[in-house]
Amino acid sequence: MAKTKQLTVPCENRPGTLAFVAKALGDMKVNGVNFLTTTSGAEGSGQLLVDTANKAKQALEGPGLSYSEADVLRVAPRTPLHARS
Repeated sequence: MAKTKQLTVPCENRPGTLAFVAKALGDMKVNGVNFLTTTSGAEGSGQLLVDTANKAKQALEGPGLSYSEADVLRVAPRTPLHARS
């Protein structure tokens, strides 16, 4: 199992917030491997696994988005999702 960084971005639960984060990452050519969002009332967060954590951090810092980071294990499924029926 490979270690990777998970970036957690706190954000408001309102239309357009996820698109704003995704655009910041896309503008820096950061590929999202996994993206999980959660909300509670007016607040939420996104947990991101990306191909290049350093570029992702720069992409988030550019528009002033805060984040925290944690070391996590990246586990690949035995059968790729696109091959399952």
